[in-house]
Amino acid sequence: MATEYTYYSAADLTTEELRSVVVAALSGSISADGTVVREGLSTSAHRVDRGDEAAAPQLFGFAHRVTCRFRFSATRPDLEEHNTALMVGAFLAIADRTGADSVLLFNGEEAVLQSVGGEAVFAADWEDWETLPELSALRVGRRVAQLAQPLL
Repeated sequence: MATEYTYYSAADLTTEELRSVVVAALSGSISADGTVVREGLSTSAHRVDRGDEAAAPQLFGFAHRVTCRFRFSATRPDLEEHNTALMVGAFLAIADRTGADSVLLFNGEEAVLQSVGGEAVFAADWEDWETLPELSALRVGRRVAQLAQPLL
């Protein structure tokens, strides 16, 4: 089973603007169908049409405007770790650029990173922050706290 993370945000970005940020953060490329790809990771990124909003963002207290789905397929642990850091970098790039509330969910239910009021907050009980050097570096200077888990 592939690992998947879902990013929901209130960021007021077009699909093209969102994909541009994601491509840059992932050092990826855009395929013909609009998927952002790099070795071991494919990402769909789009603005949500009115009426197609997911319920999860409301549980975290914000309106759903954009979604990214990060699907990992790396067969090497070092590549998966690097891609995980790039994904977190994409989250931070969007959060820092827009200041919009957002959440990153592991396998669709566990909040591991959240942006509230323009501040990114890392989940205190997510063990990867401590064990993976690239992720630890991204966390420097950012708040770590228990995140609400309304989907668990």
